[in-house]
Amino acid sequence: MKEHYIQQVEKELCLPRKMKKEIVRDLNEVFTSALEHGETEQQVIERLGTPKEFADNTAEQLGFDSTAPQKRKGIISSVVALVVAIAAFITYAVAKIQQVPEGAIGQADAQTNIQVEGALGFDASQIILVVGIIAAVIAVIQIAKTIRKNRR
Repeated sequence: MKEHYIQQVEKELCLPRKMKKEIVRDLNEVFTSALEHGETEQQVIERLGTPKEFADNTAEQLGFDSTAPQKRKGIISSVVALVVAIAAFITYAVAKIQQVPEGAIGQADAQTNIQVEGALGFDASQIILVVGIIAAVIAVIQIAKTIRKNRR
């Protein structure tokens, strides 16, 4: 029980590695001391709170913003999704602009009855468009999550 609690606290702590090790060592000492004074592991855990509460309180006492890495992750994933969406939309637009009219051979202006089949049996630009739409939706969701978390 104690080991699981300490592992969860360590996972929740958003601090430099050296500070994490010190806090884990101190936490082990807290459990040891409490057990020597007749407390059970469960009582110690109830007194300390959930691993998240303990980690947040510890980070706050040390002057660290425990939400900063999560905010940074949300912003980075939003920017990446937006870049992918923009790249996909630009690629789609360029592919459509440079597309030869259906039924034309080469750059001919007139219609012909000759059909030229590509290596793919479908239009790859449609896949690019779908990727762009999905990336844009992911970006919007990430931005909304980040804004909601920042308001808290």
